[in-house]
Amino acid sequence: MPMKKIYTVQVVIVALLFFCVLGPAKASTSDNGRNDQLSERLRALTKKEASFGPAFQSIYHAALPWYEEWGVRGYDAADKWMVAPAAYATELAETLEQGRNFIAENPGGTFPLCFTRKLSNGKIVRANYMLNIPAGFGEPGRKFPLVIALHGSGWLGHRISYSRGGKTAGRVFQVVPINEEGPWQLDFLNAYLDGLLEMLPIDPDRIYVEGHSLGGMATWEWAASNPERFAAISPRSGIGEPFRAIRLKHVPAWVIHGEKDDVISPGYAEQMVTALQACGASVRYSLLKDVGHNMPSDLDGDQIVDWYLKQTRFHGPVPKDPIGALGLDVAGASKWEVVERPGGLFWKSDEVDASADRDELSHMQGAILRKAASTGELVDGPVYEELDLARQKLRFWLTVPKTLRPSSNDDPTTVKLEPRRGVRFYFKGNSKAAEQHIRDIAAEVKAAGHVMSDKVWVKPLSLWHDAPNYLAEYWIELK
Repeated sequence: MPMKKIYTVQVVIVALLFFCVLGPAKASTSDNGRNDQLSERLRALTKKEASFGPAFQSIYHAALPWYEEWGVRGYDAADKWMVAPAAYATELAETLEQGRNFIAENPGGTFPLCFTRKLSNGKIVRANYMLNIPAGFGEPGRKFPLVIALHGSGWLGHRISYSRGGKTAGRVFQVVPINEEGPWQLDFLNAYLDGLLEMLPIDPDRIYVEGHSLGGMATWEWAASNPERFAAISPRSGIGEPFRAIRLKHVPAWVIHGEKDDVISPGYAEQMVTALQACGASVRYSLLKDVGHNMPSDLDGDQIVDWYLKQTRFHGPVPKDPIGALGLDVAGASKWEVVERPGGLFWKSDEVDASADRDELSHMQGAILRKAASTGELVDGPVYEELDLARQKLRFWLTVPKTLRPSSNDDPTTVKLEPRRGVRFYFKGNSKAAEQHIRDIAAEVKAAGHVMSDKVWVKPLSLWHDAPNYLAEYWIELK
């Protein structure tokens, strides 16, 4: 039986994950002069880094350059819960000039820092991020858990600054890297984590990653690509890769989604939940009643941290990545073969032009996923795309959940498809490249005694539709 839906309302661990981007403020000439003076003061204070001990020195080494690199880009505070960059830099400089440890004096604060790293391809990346420090930091020999929070697209390139906190520090290092471009890149994320491990006294067996929307997708992807790095994950309002769920067999997941999310359907979360259940992974699912795409302001972050701290990193062998078994060549294609596509019971969408914009197609996918939600069952299968190449028409199909199939004959909206043979291959590339590959193999298929029809079924296997590295299974019906 599928896992029961758990309705819960909980506190935002990091509120900034879910707000919209605010444009940078324009500074006046006098502001620019003040910025230059503050930059000079902070540069002059770099020698103070070593005076508070090696633990604090590494943080100051990332904190002092932050203002010069990012703080000067806008004079006003980016959000009401942040301190304006110049005001923060002034307070920081005055405290250090008096020989006092600003970071130690503000244990609940969230500090803006600067990250610089050279990637394996030689590219040097610079990013800014926010750090919250745990109680007991600086005590010799102590190591602490780490929670990495990945923001959604509304915070791409967002300005940050110092945020005041209470008088008590938390239990874990919490970091929020700021993505200045598009989808999160795994090479950057791994380099960022490497940098944190070198800089901070982090317990490598207690590293946790969470994210919202675009950050939720990155949480799934990063954990599936590097499961050996994490003790647990908590994706929210995102889309994962059920095809690779086996990779997370030993990485516990707490999946959180809004019941009324009209941006990313909760059905995508359920696909991951049921795939993880099928491979014996530890998964917890919270469907938040009456919640849309953004997480509520009272999401209980302490409850989630409590759960994190019960999880430690698995040290056994990591399950192999299913991508490696697809037989992709250097061009990104596997060998074609004739196989029988299983039949089954499905719900289908209306038919639209294949050239419809992504928003319209996403709306159609969401509608068919909500069909499963209306039954009270979890989505436990993929959404297939049926493409008519000749007519350039597209529709979506969703498998009826297993628990409903015995009684589905009473549902007039279900469609029964009989098994039939077709040509199957796997391909990495955008849809145009995939269509060209179909044309390329047509003569070879015909020479083998088969004739392909114009009907193509596509099962997405990766996240970014129509990206150059988009991965999918293609099945072309035979005439």
